[in-house]
Amino acid sequence: MTDFRVNGLVIKETEVGEYDKLLTVLTEKYGKLFVMGKGAKSVRSRHMAATQLFSYSSFNLRKRGNYYYITDSDLIENYYDIRNDMLKVALATFICDVVSHVAREEFEETSLLKLTLNTLFAIAKNVKNMEHIRACFELRIALECGFMPDVTMCSECDNQHPSVSYLDIMNGVITCEKCRQKQSLAIVKDAFYEAGVPKPIAIIPISVLYAIRYVLHANDNRFLSFSIDESELPIFYDVCERYLLNHLEKGFFSLDFYKSLL
Repeated sequence: MTDFRVNGLVIKETEVGEYDKLLTVLTEKYGKLFVMGKGAKSVRSRHMAATQLFSYSSFNLRKRGNYYYITDSDLIENYYDIRNDMLKVALATFICDVVSHVAREEFEETSLLKLTLNTLFAIAKNVKNMEHIRACFELRIALECGFMPDVTMCSECDNQHPSVSYLDIMNGVITCEKCRQKQSLAIVKDAFYEAGVPKPIAIIPISVLYAIRYVLHANDNRFLSFSIDESELPIFYDVCERYLLNHLEKGFFSLDFYKSLL
């Protein structure tokens, strides 16, 4: 294959030998690419800045075997403000770990790249507090992956404004309190259990429900722009985290480390 030019975000790096790095790069047109940075660890390498974790760069690539090799590179943005704060580094690492897990290889990922860049910018510039950014990202990545919850109305009675909702996390639907009580009194197969195991259910007040709706339907550049009562923020954060991790069926060491710093 001849050389080709592509802009990409370094979302993962693995040391290979003394001087080389294997990079996972998220691009718009080709999705997730595995790129070998020969000599990129050396301070004398012309590719060093462009191949750092969180760097958004322009790469000239050539494919050989299973990997792409860098023939030229130019740094576009390194999100320097992230690198000066350990909490920001930890959160950005979690963001990139999730993206690396869900991104498809050699498949267009335009909206996923945009979400990731917007989120890293928000972290770097303190657009909102870190937990707010994380929770909103977790909902938006669920949207990108195709398993967003349907929170428009109660799945039983179509009530659009229940004062309290019960979110069935794995089925991605809500039930109002009245319908929930009816279900608990009726003999309904697998209403609250699957194979004898309780379903993960999140109880959410109406303000949190409205916040979830906003994040899922907001413009790409505005999904962080809302506020809810401070007392209900922990509920919002918990729902977003549980929803994503249950659907991915995966935990992340980077998330555990980030939370240890809070």
